[in-house]
Amino acid sequence: MASVPLPNGAQVALATTLAAAITISDISNANPAVATATGHTLVAGDIILLNNGWPRTDNSVRRVASPTTDEFAIEGLNSTNLDRFPDGGAGTARAITAWTQLPKIPTFELTGGDPKNGTTSYIDYEKDYDYFTGTNPERLNFTISYQPGTAAYDALVAANDSGVLQVIRLVLKDGSTLFYPGQLFFNKAPVTVKDQEMVNNVSLALQGEITRYAKLP
Repeated sequence: MASVPLPNGAQVALATTLAAAITISDISNANPAVATATGHTLVAGDIILLNNGWPRTDNSVRRVASPTTDEFAIEGLNSTNLDRFPDGGAGTARAITAWTQLPKIPTFELTGGDPKNGTTSYIDYEKDYDYFTGTNPERLNFTISYQPGTAAYDALVAANDSGVLQVIRLVLKDGSTLFYPGQLFFNKAPVTVKDQEMVNNVSLALQGEITRYAKLP
């Protein structure tokens, strides 16, 4: 029997430093997709924030593989479906170069992502029918132990005040990593309940696809 996957022992961090944007002139329709970025300095294993014209990849976090002087593969991205990934894909990539650990996380929960639907009916059919129209927005909600003046607290305040896209990283005990890109809200005032640990509420309104990568060998 396979082991039961548990989040216990996972480590949470916030991206706090991103390098300057690298221009991507094209992304190929391949598996994995290959980005053309003349003279880039990325190395294998770099984590990047990708912005481009494909809705399924815009604002997503990706890992660099097989870099050459002017190209690099985007690990795990299969862009062979031309309906979803029309020719082109130009945009930018920014390497995430520093993370700030967010310690003591009591709760960590993803909400939303459930299907939206409409209903239709016909005079010659006796029952109505539902159809899917998309999915509801996703939000990552978590709490963190109230520790003002720490690097984690200050980083969350700065992320909230910046108004720009943020990235949360969740590293599981097996070394695999999940990345959550979105707009971050941090309530500086703690939740106070008698006899319970004071915590701050953090919400991340997701604005890109959640991505997962296995631990590098």
